[in-house]
Amino acid sequence: MTLSEKIAALESRIGINRPPGQLRKLMEQHIPETLKIPAIQVAGTNGKGSTVTWMSLLADRPVIGTFTSPHMFSHFERMAVNHQPIPADKWEEIYDRWLPLFEEQDFTMFEADLWMAMVWFAENRVDLMLMETGLGGERDATTALDYLATGITNIGRDHMQYLGNTLEEIAKAKAGIFKPGIPALTAEQDPALFEILSREAAQAGTLLTKVPALSLPEDFPKYQEANLGLAAALLTAANIPVKPLEQAEKNFFWPGRMQVVSQDPLQVVDGAHNPEGIEALCRSLPGVDRIFFSVLADKQAPEMIRRLLETGKAVTLVRFDTRRLADLEELSAQFGLDLVSLEESLSSDKPALYCGSLKFAAAVLKGKHYDKHEF
Repeated sequence: MTLSEKIAALESRIGINRPPGQLRKLMEQHIPETLKIPAIQVAGTNGKGSTVTWMSLLADRPVIGTFTSPHMFSHFERMAVNHQPIPADKWEEIYDRWLPLFEEQDFTMFEADLWMAMVWFAENRVDLMLMETGLGGERDATTALDYLATGITNIGRDHMQYLGNTLEEIAKAKAGIFKPGIPALTAEQDPALFEILSREAAQAGTLLTKVPALSLPEDFPKYQEANLGLAAALLTAANIPVKPLEQAEKNFFWPGRMQVVSQDPLQVVDGAHNPEGIEALCRSLPGVDRIFFSVLADKQAPEMIRRLLETGKAVTLVRFDTRRLADLEELSAQFGLDLVSLEESLSSDKPALYCGSLKFAAAVLKGKHYDKHEF
């Protein structure tokens, strides 16, 4: 098999993760050395990847491994050491080495990704692992590890087919990361949701702390202040020394999050893809005339469109190549919105925002040749 075929085979391993306890036993049997690496876990609906990125810039540790998902452009992005994704040849070598186990145990893609990341982190002798959950908490594969601290960014409506139909149900699912005696923190400010998380933390044997946002310069979107606050607090709770904030501000980059791809005209790409993410985006809305919006079929599209229309900006729907695209023709008819191709949206010479889906954000960035970034 070629490398591309191996990646496609891995990405076809869709399914529900096994209980973390079962994965833990396999790790203890086959890769016990990886379980000794200090780690911090981040869950939540929005802002997980940004929080991990802030921690990776703030943590005063020489070698840091990060595990994040989904990827924007390449599967290799999901595991990085000091901001450098795993090299293709190393990914292939680890994949080939462990494929018999993946097949024997019927690993999901996420379980295999986590396994490979931990193997690579151990080989690189990382001093700290920063682990982003896939979805939920209690049944997430990352919960198989031990942690110095755990954090939840916020609670929003996403992956509802797996986590529950209400914010309360989703909060309980994500609170499954809490463990006895392990510091638990959250940036969730809603009193009712914090109360649910706090109650779940107490039942798990720990105390939940609400952390405040930290101020950032005006050129950062407002929502990054909560992510930064949680990142700094998690490191402190884990007794990891924190570097000066100024350097982290200078180096922060997380693709597809309020990413400016043109200054004149101003054009911005953001991967907000659920109602809470769109709400946060609207509160930090850049000076644009038009919003190009595309959305996947399992998202709350009408609610997001209504909020975007409340900004008074012209909203245009965009068709792009993905099997999971929502019925944009129906949405166009429902809201009286224009529907254009990706190429037509990319040719716009007006100030514009592109949002609604991480896959859409990636397609726009590729179309505008912003699909690479070096720290």
